Amino acid sequence: MARVVSKLLVAVAALVVVACTSDDEGGSGSGGSSEGAGSQGGSSQGGDGAGGSAQGGSGGSAQGGSGGSAQGGSGGGADPHEAARQACIDKINQLRATKNLNPYTRWTAAESCADQQATQDENNNDPHGTFGQCNESAQNECLGGGPGGIEGCLDMMWAEKDQPGCAGCDACADAYNPNCPNCDFYGTETGDVCGHYVNMSANYLTMAACGFSSAGGWAVIDFD
Repeated sequence: MARVVSKLLVAVAALVVVACTSDDEGGSGSGGSSEGAGSQGGSSQGGDGAGGSAQGGSGGSAQGGSGGSAQGGSGGGADPHEAARQACIDKINQLRATKNLNPYTRWTAAESCADQQATQDENNNDPHGTFGQCNESAQNECLGGGPGGIEGCLDMMWAEKDQPGCAGCDACADAYNPNCPNCDFYGTETGDVCGHYVNMSANYLTMAACGFSSAGGWAVIDFD
């Protein structure tokens, strides 16, 4: 099954600028990159779909099935991000529980790979630049805040459901559909980006891996 690869468009970057002026730890639930010191933007990419989607207008991309990652876990020795990883999956599942959704399984096998994605994306200032490298089907990315800001970032992503342009997202939770009525996945129609919430509330995804950049700022949440 093809996986949709599509970056959030520049048109929604203004929502990140709002987040840059805040002193809270939550990342923006909207897309684009965030360049200010201490800023915490967010970015999402789609889950499983039957067809490709445009990546920056350059056409679709199929990246294989949605099986588990072949990457190893966090490796030997103590994992410095263990507490943050567990807090991340616990937060996602707490939010899912408010909608009576089944919890995601913690995808430990993909965590070290997600770390590498977050590190490379931050170093290159390129949200989702490494999307698909961990065999994930969908991805959210927090562009700042590091491990300590992960729960706040997830809260802001989940809050996308309260936007008018996201009112229909819950009706489309059983199958990936970037054209779901009243659910503007990429924010291209209404400016209300819904993709982060969709990835966090989907019934067609079952597990999540939280990775953290060694540069200290960005975090990746991979879903499958």
